[in-house]
Amino acid sequence: MAAETQTLNFGPEWLRALSSGGSITSPPLSPALPKYKLADYRYGREEMLALFLKDNKIPSDLLDKEFLPILQEEPLPPLALVPFTEEEQRQR
Repeated sequence: MAAETQTLNFGPEWLRALSSGGSITSPPLSPALPKYKLADYRYGREEMLALFLKDNKIPSDLLDKEFLPILQEEPLPPLALVPFTEEEQRQR
């Protein structure tokens, strides 16, 4: 059996041409990526925190037997507004 040597071809063709001594001024243009539509309603951190109102009450529609097991009187504040404990500050 004759041993055949195989060349592994990694990377795009224009890059292989450079490594084998060829010269290319720039890589070929890549096909245009599809433009994805961003969400109509995008909110940053500050906008979301501004929506939180501590004095808001539970909507009357949720005061039903079905939702009572998961409701609590006082809403939890957003974690971004809760200061770090001493231990958490040391771990930072």
